[in-house]
Amino acid sequence: MKNLIIYLIFLLTFVGCSIKGKTPFDNPEVKPDAFCKVIQEPDPLLMGTREGRFSREGNLANLDKNYVKYRLIKYDDTYGLYFYRSWHSGRKKIQEWKNWTIKGQEISGDYGIRIFVQGSDVYFTMRGLEEPAKMSRGED
Repeated sequence: MKNLIIYLIFLLTFVGCSIKGKTPFDNPEVKPDAFCKVIQEPDPLLMGTREGRFSREGNLANLDKNYVKYRLIKYDDTYGLYFYRSWHSGRKKIQEWKNWTIKGQEISGDYGIRIFVQGSDVYFTMRGLEEPAKMSRGED
């Protein structure tokens, strides 16, 4: 039993180390494979990493906890946006470079998703969300 526990700890450590650094959040050297359509250069507040949490609920029994994080970088003469979102309390998630549209203080994407600047803050909203969720600066 002791050997099994040691083996499992070793295995989990090895697997954890092998997947670390595979996303732009962990490794800023990762290059975009999809690029944004830029109508107007992005507001500097949108650049870098932002993250936020929000809940959608029909009733308390169906509370849907969501987490959103993105990283907007300038790459050569264009921009790449890496997007991560989990919903259904983390049971579903997407994480990928996506083709977004940048119009100055707003970034828009699929499913009615908008990331925008209001005052000195950045917010996230999407279809079905009653109020925009305020995002905070993440680690770059």
